[in-house]
Amino acid sequence: MTQASSMYSSPKVAVLAVTYKDDQLILVQRKNEPQKGGWGFPGGSVWPGETLREAALRELKEETSVIATAEQFLEVVEVNEFDGENCHHHFILVPVLCRYVAGELLPGDDASACRWMSVSDIVSGQSALIEKVADVALEAKQKFSL
Repeated sequence: MTQASSMYSSPKVAVLAVTYKDDQLILVQRKNEPQKGGWGFPGGSVWPGETLREAALRELKEETSVIATAEQFLEVVEVNEFDGENCHHHFILVPVLCRYVAGELLPGDDASACRWMSVSDIVSGQSALIEKVADVALEAKQKFSL
């Protein structure tokens, strides 16, 4: 391994729970790096033996206390960047469209806050959104009439 390549991490597969109720989606404010303080979809790593849908529903419940059903996959998102502490992160993110079933929004796990936000507000870029969140929200709206 060369010194330059040792600066980079191996790609990790993770999921995003793109959870809707009417025309609103759940966003969480990240408590930890990467992208600490930014708003994005609940999500995280896939455990060994876990399906992508199971991982999305687990992460959603851990970060927001909300229960949903996993419906469909959206277009894969790749994140390949250095964070504020100069640590490299390379994620292959699989957004899973989820339909809200029950539960009150309560931040937990690695979320410092969570809220419902309309797709139009997300797409307008008025909030401190993590890169590509608006793109995923717009895809969900266009494909599924949210």
